[in-house]
Amino acid sequence: MKDEVKVSVVQFDCAWVDREKNAQRMAEFVEKEATEHGAELVVFPEMASTGYLPVNPDQDFTKKLFAEAEPVPGPTSELLAQVAKKHNTHVVFGVTQEHPSVPQTLYNSAALVGPKGLIGVYQKTHLALDEKHFFTRGGSIPVFETELGTIGINICYDVRFPELARSQALKGAEILVSVWAMYVQPGKAPNDSIIIRCRTRATENFFFVVGCNRSGEEPGRDYFGRSVIVAPSGDTLAVSDNDQEEVLRATLDAQLLRDQRMYLPVFGDRRPDLYGRLVEAQ
Repeated sequence: MKDEVKVSVVQFDCAWVDREKNAQRMAEFVEKEATEHGAELVVFPEMASTGYLPVNPDQDFTKKLFAEAEPVPGPTSELLAQVAKKHNTHVVFGVTQEHPSVPQTLYNSAALVGPKGLIGVYQKTHLALDEKHFFTRGGSIPVFETELGTIGINICYDVRFPELARSQALKGAEILVSVWAMYVQPGKAPNDSIIIRCRTRATENFFFVVGCNRSGEEPGRDYFGRSVIVAPSGDTLAVSDNDQEEVLRATLDAQLLRDQRMYLPVFGDRRPDLYGRLVEAQ
């Protein structure tokens, strides 16, 4: 991992099913964060290209979502890659992705672009609630080698599955980017749940966790923001205390990761010979 990595987390208020507007606004944010704050990694939320799903989606919405979906590489990734190249930076953003070979099939994905173009794409492996009616599950757990370090990505509901983050850590991830479209759910998910879960995954795996949530509203959903950037110790480096559109910034110091992993060798102390139950089909 690079000694220091400057990160900007954009708690983005998406325009609903308007890919072009969202792509342009994301490009403007990247331009500003790179030029004014030296950001080397800029992160946007889940489904930032289109906005998320309404409560009780109908056929009209379904048609709009499919119309605004795109391939990867595609218009949004190409636009953000141009800005990334111009400013020598990296961008992670949620995208409603067309399946590369199966028509009328979608992935809930997050793409990573850098100065040399598209680096990779992660397709959400754990689909929540109504997502199952719109998306097919991803079938791999990649990590991405970059100039900044090795980056893993997960998407919202994925973070509830510690096996995923641990798999990414074992593949070498030093930075986990976790993108969300988390909304107010009284009695089901506390409004600080992103902070809690990102701190937990960081503490378990001794890597940085960059958690980026939505802001704004869509039919039936109020997004509660409260994004967070967490050190490998579980300490917060930056945290939002509101549901408004804003940018969190922090510098990831690689020495924090090295110190934590030297302090407790959690990966060497694992006992995978005892964990078979975790991967048995139920």
